[in-house]
Amino acid sequence: MRGSNRAYYFIKELSQRNEITLLTLSRSEIPAESLQEMKSYTDQIITVDMNRIHSQNSKSFNRRLKRAWQEQVTLGQMRNVLFQLVQKNTYDVVLFHGKSAASVIEHFNLLPIAIDFCDATSMRIRAEADYADFPKKFLMILRYWQMRRIEKFLINKSPHLAFISCRDREAVLGPTSDAEVIPNGIDLYYWQRRSNQPQPNRLIFTGVMDYRPNEDAALYLITEILPRLRQSIPDVEIYIVGRDPTPKLCKMSQLYPQVTVTGFVQDMRDYLEQATVFVAPLRYASGMQNKIQEAFAMSIPVVTTPIVAAGMVTTNGEKPPLYVANGVSEFNDRIVKLLGDVKERARRSQAGRCFAEANFVWSRSAEKLEKLCRRAILSWSANRLADK
Repeated sequence: MRGSNRAYYFIKELSQRNEITLLTLSRSEIPAESLQEMKSYTDQIITVDMNRIHSQNSKSFNRRLKRAWQEQVTLGQMRNVLFQLVQKNTYDVVLFHGKSAASVIEHFNLLPIAIDFCDATSMRIRAEADYADFPKKFLMILRYWQMRRIEKFLINKSPHLAFISCRDREAVLGPTSDAEVIPNGIDLYYWQRRSNQPQPNRLIFTGVMDYRPNEDAALYLITEILPRLRQSIPDVEIYIVGRDPTPKLCKMSQLYPQVTVTGFVQDMRDYLEQATVFVAPLRYASGMQNKIQEAFAMSIPVVTTPIVAAGMVTTNGEKPPLYVANGVSEFNDRIVKLLGDVKERARRSQAGRCFAEANFVWSRSAEKLEKLCRRAILSWSANRLADK
């Protein structure tokens, strides 16, 4: 329900050819139907509960310290469970995902490890610090160095790494690395148009709105880009669609009649189908933006920032068919052009769908991940024979 769709789809795909034991943290109550579905893909599910920790009010310094200590205790419990599982059962490989739980495998050396490193989290945190005020900037820099230590630990823990994009791999390992790049897929059957009647001059931005990069992008769109756009297109409107909008975002949107903040919606496609242009002005980001994949699959032309566009470039160097804008002036120019050019919108919409069909296939990505795991197993076996 709230976890990584990357982990979900990989488990779903890999379960067709492998036996999977899932050891995972549980940060919120798991709906019965979700647990039942995951059980159909796995031989065993073991959850380590973090519900109580995450439900605590952590505003005071003492409570934050207590929460941090309890999180470490919980991760220690998870580490113990991992060792017990391996001692009682026969496994071929550990497939690790989730930097926040890196300490779980810190002293583990009983099996080969493949790591789904995914995105360059430190890159996003460092870029976010550039837009923070001084007290927050200091904390962001501390977080950056903490994340760099975690990332370096994972790099040293296993050579068998998978990154979500070439950009993220380069940010962590440098331009000469040949580590595996495994992009997210998308459910192309689900994410497709059922109608083609977009509202004139309607822009849309989607995502989980309490995620800081999304909140920052939404506020930037409302307070900086919208006023400039209205000079050319007075009737332009913006829909901010996604769960958990922050109080700051809700309060700011009330000052602009042209802006609608929906909060959680049952079916995102209903809103995407009504949009003319998808605008994603994220000023800092890492990984691959699922929202851009969804816009491509839904045949909506996209305007976004260079950092987002770079994360969508394929391993053979093919660039995504979107408009790149850097700053308010360029966003204004790109959006005005698309809103005023029906043929260009149609061309970009078709190109986006074709790009998604060619590059965002979960089964293909899962096969690459499975091969990475097999290489880890073969390398482990070879090293053990050499030691003998």
